[in-house]
Amino acid sequence: MPSEEKEPHQAAEKQAPGDEPNSPNLLHSAAAIPGVLLAGTRDLALNLPKKFFEIDFDLSDSWEELKKKVAWIIRIRFVVNPAVFLLMLVTNWQGLTKGATSLSRETLLSTALVTAFSIGLNTIYFWALKHKKFELRKFVFLQLLLDVIIFSAYVWRTGGVTSPFCFLYFPPIIAANILHSPRSGMVMAGFTALVWGLVVILESTGVIPHVSYFVALDQFAQRTSYIVLMALVNLFAFAVVAGASGFLMRTVSLKEKELKESRLLEERKAKLFAMLYQVNEVLWHHQTLDEVLDRICDVLVTDMNVDRALMYIIEGKELKLRRLAYHQRVPSSAHKPLRVSIPLDPQAGLTALCAVEDRASNVTDPSSHEGINLELAKQIGLNPFALAPMTFRGRVLGVLGIDRSADFAAIGEDEFNVLKLFARQAGQTLAAAVDNRRGSGLT
Repeated sequence: MPSEEKEPHQAAEKQAPGDEPNSPNLLHSAAAIPGVLLAGTRDLALNLPKKFFEIDFDLSDSWEELKKKVAWIIRIRFVVNPAVFLLMLVTNWQGLTKGATSLSRETLLSTALVTAFSIGLNTIYFWALKHKKFELRKFVFLQLLLDVIIFSAYVWRTGGVTSPFCFLYFPPIIAANILHSPRSGMVMAGFTALVWGLVVILESTGVIPHVSYFVALDQFAQRTSYIVLMALVNLFAFAVVAGASGFLMRTVSLKEKELKESRLLEERKAKLFAMLYQVNEVLWHHQTLDEVLDRICDVLVTDMNVDRALMYIIEGKELKLRRLAYHQRVPSSAHKPLRVSIPLDPQAGLTALCAVEDRASNVTDPSSHEGINLELAKQIGLNPFALAPMTFRGRVLGVLGIDRSADFAAIGEDEFNVLKLFARQAGQTLAAAVDNRRGSGLT
């Protein structure tokens, strides 16, 4: 009994200390909240610029990629225009500009109106890009022209010829090279020079008033030598920016094209190796000769994306069509059985010539080719086609043919080279299958 009385007491003692660690844990968790918030704020501050300035497009001229480019420049504007407004306020606040007090009403009103107009216009661009379909090249070029005019308002408002904000003209010139073409970059540089020169001329002749913004620079506003100097410097700067960015874009585009071609070449090589491997593995998975022939044609049709594959086997002094495979895109109504026998005579057509002379052929325009067997063409059609001999140890065993309807284009040179290699490997597989058949006692 005494031991039974101690058990509840001991249980109570165990439970009480168990609650104590929770209090420090809660305090520790509460103390960690500011650190978590700080880390989250830091991550947001680091990731937000990445999202705005991240380049998520390539340099191709497709509609989708051009749309991504336009979206990118729209995102940039949502950062640049408020940044310019903030920069003007900071210069005014630091006393670098003319004004009775820091952050004068005149500065706030003028800069806020221009910034609000530019952001509103950019919002319209964003909406139009989401909901409309139109000529994107003209759309983006119009945007850049309006950017130059808006930036000219900033330049005039900050002193015209004495304004240090002429660097704002550089982004539209660079963007014209990125989003349009190097030629468009030079056109944008010319338009920028025209607009800036017009502002300077109108201001110098008194047509529009000179705005005294940066007080320390006002003494140069009426000096002809300074105006000429700034005209030469800015015109030179616009041309250099356009030329340099255009050169870089041409270089990057060329490198991207080379990389794309290299990637396509690697993909073609990988595809070829995969096809050769599949043909080599046919004998491991298929026992009968019919299965081997079927599998060779299936691999050829599927991996080379042709409409049909035809396999001719040399039997005696004739080429006989033993397999005809169709791509799955060809409707079943277009499938037709063919019984074709071609004499092994060079005069019997290109297929016979391919077998007799061990020479592949790629015919892109069958209707005008001299060696076409018209009787055979009536049976199998006049689509663009290619032929390659199946050989083994210098002996031709048959001919592989592929064709594609004119709607899917002719057989390309790269595809033709793949066919020749594939036919050679298929010849080795075919010879091995025939040997296996003879070894098993099959006729």
